[in-house]
Amino acid sequence: MKNINKIAFASVLAITLSACSSTKEPIVFENFTGNSSDSFAKTTMRLAGSNKFMDSADGKSGTRKVPGSSVMALGQLLMLDFTGAASTAINDSIIEDEPLAKNAQFIVKVENVSQSALANPESIIARASKKLDEIAAKKGLEIESERTTSTQRIINYKTKNQCENLILVVNNCGQYIGLGRVSSYDQESKSAYVIFEANGNFVSLHLMSDYMGDDVYLYHPRKLGSGNWDYSWAMYAGSHIVIHKGKIHKFITGQNFDDGVDISELRYVFFEEWEKENKSEYNEKYYKNPKDKGKYLYDYHLKDMSFTELPLDTKL
Repeated sequence: MKNINKIAFASVLAITLSACSSTKEPIVFENFTGNSSDSFAKTTMRLAGSNKFMDSADGKSGTRKVPGSSVMALGQLLMLDFTGAASTAINDSIIEDEPLAKNAQFIVKVENVSQSALANPESIIARASKKLDEIAAKKGLEIESERTTSTQRIINYKTKNQCENLILVVNNCGQYIGLGRVSSYDQESKSAYVIFEANGNFVSLHLMSDYMGDDVYLYHPRKLGSGNWDYSWAMYAGSHIVIHKGKIHKFITGQNFDDGVDISELRYVFFEEWEKENKSEYNEKYYKNPKDKGKYLYDYHLKDMSFTELPLDTKL
């Protein structure tokens, strides 16, 4: 069983790391402007380096489905949806092998950047990363420990304040943030845009819950999830969204920034299922808050990282 768990974890990790380790060159715009019919969300993802996102009348598509987009790793095969049926993919609308569509992404604007600095972008990325740390600090999140691998920063915050709410349901209060890369550059404004893949989405959403700065965006896909033989989880935002300055933006044709809705209107739902009682050596090692086996459904509250348990038959 341990070996199977390790294989499942490695399969999911391989997908994550392949997205984190992209060496794609930044897009350079002479003077970036949005297309007249593009939504604010789609325009944001152009700055994030992709023109593959699509708008629709209801904003539920977000991305195009293409043949082969549902190729699954073992960990994905084991993921369950809210009714317990096997899901066909981590995200059922992944497009054309577009890494940005598969996970949440911070998009950070860095100003006063010379174009020559793109040749050695480490200082640009460091400035962007510092902004995220400053937002976390202002929210009262104190770093307890962190380490950097070849692909990401692994940050754990001290168990206090709002983190105490979070760990009542999930195993820790932290984030896994990709090392980042410069996705685009605007010559006219001398602004660079840096993207960081964000795992640990409860904290990511909390950071954006009342941040009103104009320099940080968060893209979130409709659904994220994974699992192993013992445990499955899914996080559901309803549709693909971009969060910016306290507003939620869907990929709706023609909608601009003013059409966004207040972030308080986001219903973010977390589902988990324990296949076994959480007493195995594997679970005792990785999960701090054991539960009896079974299914659990929660509303997640971004402002204070708290949860409200819901009946499993709740209409979403």
